[in-house]
Amino acid sequence: MERLALIGTSQRRQGTQALEAWTAWLQQAWPSPRVPEGVPLLTCNRAELVLALPPGLSLETLRQELLPPGLPRGYAFVGEAALEHLCRVAASLDSLNPGEDQIMQQVRQAFEEARQQGTVGPLTSFAFQQALRTAKRVRREVPLAPAHTSLFSLARPALEAHLPTPARVAVLGVGQMGRLAAISLAENPQIHLLLVNRSLDKAQALAAELGAEAMGLEAFLKAPPPLDGLVAATPVEHLIGPAFLQGQPGLRVVVDLGLPQNVAPLEGHPAHLLNLEALRRLGEARRARLQAHLAQAERIIAEELEEALAAWAERAIAPAIQSLRAAYRRTLEEAVGELLEPELLERLAHRFAHFPVKGLRGLARKHGAGAALDFLQAAGLEGPHA
Repeated sequence: MERLALIGTSQRRQGTQALEAWTAWLQQAWPSPRVPEGVPLLTCNRAELVLALPPGLSLETLRQELLPPGLPRGYAFVGEAALEHLCRVAASLDSLNPGEDQIMQQVRQAFEEARQQGTVGPLTSFAFQQALRTAKRVRREVPLAPAHTSLFSLARPALEAHLPTPARVAVLGVGQMGRLAAISLAENPQIHLLLVNRSLDKAQALAAELGAEAMGLEAFLKAPPPLDGLVAATPVEHLIGPAFLQGQPGLRVVVDLGLPQNVAPLEGHPAHLLNLEALRRLGEARRARLQAHLAQAERIIAEELEEALAAWAERAIAPAIQSLRAAYRRTLEEAVGELLEPELLERLAHRFAHFPVKGLRGLARKHGAGAALDFLQAAGLEGPHA
């Protein structure tokens, strides 16, 4: 577990510019031959890399080798702290909108994509499985948010407060984020919903489900209908520029969920802008109202982390335990091997090793697997001379 590390940044901790810089770097630099085992986690709120440190390499040395000059330093966690942070991320405790279940899906997706790329190893696999298990327990036991809560859930009340009745609202992009926004808005019968996507087929399929209109992105940018509200959730920087905004004098409110930012500065347009920074402020206010529930979730994180560390220590010393039992068996064979059946010898070896094994497990849980392995190596039972 000492080799587990996590580096990165988030919008909540360092702002949008740092997040955009880290996202661009990680998209270009990954996968890296310098890090054979790692999982990138890229969302609209964070850009992180969970990795296993190569043997003999410190995290600081690796950061100096990997990170280009000018990139914001970000944060870094090693060992137990890295696992704890990943668990908090998966459980949506570090999200802009605490309790959103979208982040757990994103963590799972990042893990699966890295596994398909072949960059998942024993340590990162263990870390992600534990984080997802912890997230499920938090979701099950703590009422942080209703099902299907997303980042857009923060924006919806403010968006609707600025809309006339009825209102026409366009959602740009029907990926994961845009789809959730569209589904949420479709619940309001006073909103006439327009779904816009580069691939018209995807927009039409979702529009058919929601009773909305659909339009291709190119046609929309050339001749957009008059809008009261706009939700942007694409990966295209400044997709909505000054010319578009000037052609929408009735536009009341814009929600920019994109990374990089989809909407250029409004520059005097009267529309109210809800970007990631505005959503961060809304999220912090909601976080303050959830303090009791968040404390309960943190207790679950601590409990699960303790169990995970014990499980990893057990896994790490499993070969050493086998060596200890084998040593007892050899001793018995030398002493009374001619008098006992092999099956009985095996049972006696396990029985004699029971208390030492119990002590090794306790040593590993309290002081780490390294302490248990050092003990066995000093006894000549583990290592190259065992």
